Amino acid sequence: AQLLNPQVVPPPSSSVLTGDATICAGNSTNLSVAVTDGTAPYTVTVTDGTNNYSATGASPVSIPVSPSATSTYSIVSVTGGGTGTGNTGSATVTVVPAPAATISYSGSPWCSTSTSQTVTQTGTTGGTYSSTAGLTINASTGAITPSTSTAGTYTVTYTIAAASPCAALSVTTSVTITAAPSATISYASSTFCSSSSTLQPVTQTGTSGGTYSSTTGLTLDASTGAITPSTSTAGSYTVTYTLAASGSCSPVSATTTIIIAAAPSASISYVGAPFCKSLTTAQPVTQTGSTGGVYTASPAGLSINASTGAITPSATTATTAVVAYTVTYAVAASSGCPAVSTTTPVSIGPVTSGSISYAGNPFCRSNTSTQAIIRSTVPLTTGSYSISPVSGLQINPTSGLLNSPNLSTAGVYTVTLTLSN
Repeated sequence: AQLLNPQVVPPPSSSVLTGDATICAGNSTNLSVAVTDGTAPYTVTVTDGTNNYSATGASPVSIPVSPSATSTYSIVSVTGGGTGTGNTGSATVTVVPAPAATISYSGSPWCSTSTSQTVTQTGTTGGTYSSTAGLTINASTGAITPSTSTAGTYTVTYTIAAASPCAALSVTTSVTITAAPSATISYASSTFCSSSSTLQPVTQTGTSGGTYSSTTGLTLDASTGAITPSTSTAGSYTVTYTLAASGSCSPVSATTTIIIAAAPSASISYVGAPFCKSLTTAQPVTQTGSTGGVYTASPAGLSINASTGAITPSATTATTAVVAYTVTYAVAASSGCPAVSTTTPVSIGPVTSGSISYAGNPFCRSNTSTQAIIRSTVPLTTGSYSISPVSGLQINPTSGLLNSPNLSTAGVYTVTLTLSN
């Protein structure tokens, strides 16, 4: 039989460590050990001076490491067909701190009337701030200006650019801008008549849900803002529409001024009426209520001052009979109130004058006929008759008719017609 000599495999004669690298904190890198001779697989152990790290595989053997700080590695041992010798080389892994940051804003939500709001930022500086359209934000400082922003909720992003070997970093926070309440109010007119019972609605724009108020005397619906002039006291009022504080926004008020005008009213009369045409002095009117009206009379012929209402009887048409006039005092429509008028009667009587006679006077006592009077007077038909002496001859006091002479006592009599107007 033939004796075979086994082949002797030498142990690793050379192992070289490489793998210098720069990594971002939290990341890993691979060290590499190239092994000469020996038999694979090789088991390689390296150390950073504190901890050992091992890996098994074919040459070159890859060993992953994740140092938290910059570390230098060297070979501890290499095996594979025996324990290797000739271990050389080293690898330094430089660890760069990873960027980190937080951002926040105090006081959010903010009212859209608020001034600039600053960011609280911790960690890595030098980043940039951004958000969606509508938010006014300073890209460098992160300051937000609510007063020039659109109301809404926004995500603010703080971005630190990539700096090898570290990747970019973004952190976010949410902020809210609340729309500031605003409103205007107005009414169809600035003046309403106190005689109007129609509700006067308000025109309100902007934020709804407010309440209406005014000073005592104005009938005002606190919810709708409607005004009732007929139950209000005449005067000038300021109507206030108030929106309560909401979120971070302060209360807001809008105002408008309205006037409730007193409805015109008046009465007129003349002391001493009716008047005789013989009066040459102006007769004043007694007027109560609204002033500034105009006086007129009907029918035509009354001498009246349109502004003062004074009547001058002597200049009035009333020649032969009493004339009845109607004086009207009219106040024009104003301040939302309709025109108003009032009247009073005034009569002007003519100046009394004239003569009376009897045809055939003197009369013979044998005359058996009643004797009618002939009159030419102003007024023509009114008045009363009397006779003196009162006995001996009878007269009708209304018509002036004399009894027949044959029934009377002979004598001289005086007939008197008393006129009045």
